[in-house]
Amino acid sequence: MVNNQISTEEIKNLMKLPGKVRGVVFQTDAEYVKEKKGEKGLELVKKTLKKIGCPIDYEKIKATGWYSVGLRVISLLIIKDVFNWSDKEIETMGNAAPKYSFIVRLLMKYFLTFPMSYKQSPVYWKKHYTVGELEAPDYNLQKKYYIIRLKKFKIHPILCTYLGGYFVRIGQFVLKGSDFKVKETKCMFSGDSYHEFLITWK
Repeated sequence: MVNNQISTEEIKNLMKLPGKVRGVVFQTDAEYVKEKKGEKGLELVKKTLKKIGCPIDYEKIKATGWYSVGLRVISLLIIKDVFNWSDKEIETMGNAAPKYSFIVRLLMKYFLTFPMSYKQSPVYWKKHYTVGELEAPDYNLQKKYYIIRLKKFKIHPILCTYLGGYFVRIGQFVLKGSDFKVKETKCMFSGDSYHEFLITWK
């Protein structure tokens, strides 16, 4: 156990999960940790991962390579645990991630308006994950909200928190506004058939 947060059995189960994720997500994890905790903080994360038999060499991971989605969860869980971060910090981490991702930055160059960006959000998802289906079912710029729906993605609750922040950032790239907030109105871990995120702003 690592501070009673993640067990050896949980690690084994996570590594059995089907699906892959781009290596860029690990790079964004590393960049965020370095920004908040410095190089020593990142080294502490790496040492902790090594202790539990899940070493991640963040510097050697290839941005466009495909890696286990379970390993992606483990990275977040250990980071949260090592620094005793709250769910709000994980949401903030998710919100910061697109700023570090060259894949997202590249796509955003082509979709400069919200309707275009929103419509193409399922494309962003497929660029990063081989599992899950992202949908963009509804938005209203006058009422200042948009909805992101994620199906077939029952991986781990920490990703609900992280992705909530991530989905906010996609809107922040192209929308003029402030006080962006996200609420997960439906969750597969609460018995719903999919995840649904409501993003609002002022």
